[in-house]
Amino acid sequence: MSRLRQALPPLSSLLPFEAAARHQSFLRAAQELNLTQAAISRRIRAMEEALGTTLFERRHRQVVLTEAGREFAEAVRGGLDDARGVVAQ
Repeated sequence: MSRLRQALPPLSSLLPFEAAARHQSFLRAAQELNLTQAAISRRIRAMEEALGTTLFERRHRQVVLTEAGREFAEAVRGGLDDARGVVAQ
């Protein structure tokens, strides 16, 4: 289990990341998850540091996924969809 833990970013960042990626907005992700925009930003920054790559390009009043961010968003979305399917069964 420790190798798995080392290979993954903070799990508390996965839902905020997925929401921000889907909305292309930290503010809309924060509203959806009942968090502050700053909390979303901190969790995504922690994820970027853990992964050693930038996931979002931060622009004035806008965030855009980088190529690495798009790839990771697809993987996270797929994993969350798989988990939802198992829970639904």
